[in-house]
Amino acid sequence: MLVNAPAGADAYSVGSLRLLVGGATLLVVAGRRGPGIFGPWRRRVTLVGALGVAVFQLCYFLAVDRTGVAVGTVATIGSGPVLAGLLAAVRHRRAPARTWLTGTGISVAGVALLGLAGRSAAIDLTGIALAVCAGLGWATFATVGKSLIEAGEDSTAGMAAMFCGGAVLLAPLLLTHHPGWVLQGNGWWVTIYLGAITVGGAYTLYGFALRHLHTPTVITLTLLEPLTAAVLGAVVVHEGIRVAGWAGISLVLVGLVVTARGAAGDDEPTATVAP
Repeated sequence: MLVNAPAGADAYSVGSLRLLVGGATLLVVAGRRGPGIFGPWRRRVTLVGALGVAVFQLCYFLAVDRTGVAVGTVATIGSGPVLAGLLAAVRHRRAPARTWLTGTGISVAGVALLGLAGRSAAIDLTGIALAVCAGLGWATFATVGKSLIEAGEDSTAGMAAMFCGGAVLLAPLLLTHHPGWVLQGNGWWVTIYLGAITVGGAYTLYGFALRHLHTPTVITLTLLEPLTAAVLGAVVVHEGIRVAGWAGISLVLVGLVVTARGAAGDDEPTATVAP
């Protein structure tokens, strides 16, 4: 069952409603800073970002539905930083910097070890492919968000535009996947939490991070998410973490330290290719 939602909830309706509520929340937050932040927009670039948001949202929930939360999240979060680095390399026509490559590689290996170690269940290849597509969507809208900020746009307004655009793109899914589960049990709370908190709140802060750091660095630092979830699971609800899991946590921390040191030293995630 997706994100503890009531019976009847599916990846399509959950993803669509999450973007609708999240986009509206970002719009309200951005609007509090004044009407002048909403224009004029780079429409084509913003549309690409909105498409990235829609792909990320839909493919992630479909991946989780097929592979489970742990594997789907690991594959998405693990592929996101790599794909963001490749997009940055193509955009700037530069090769990824050694510091970023090293830190990201160590962290991705740690996330994989943390999420996959000791799992004997067969891996759903379609689910993994969907998770990688989600990672690509994530890398795409983060890259577009950074370009909007560099063009002088407000970070929260940029996120609001992309997430509202993504919501519009996925809205037709609600015609064939009825969201009636929202009125059942804790459905309304799940919808508000996923939209207002994990999108509205999280991506307001995400936009602030993009304003001050390079896109691949921001995405790499979000590898703290599965690490935090694992530690809280062990401490709060007493879920066991195997030795391999603690080894994975250690690798993530080492990789993040390497990446953070590179960011603090203004080490670009992409470095000029030597002639």
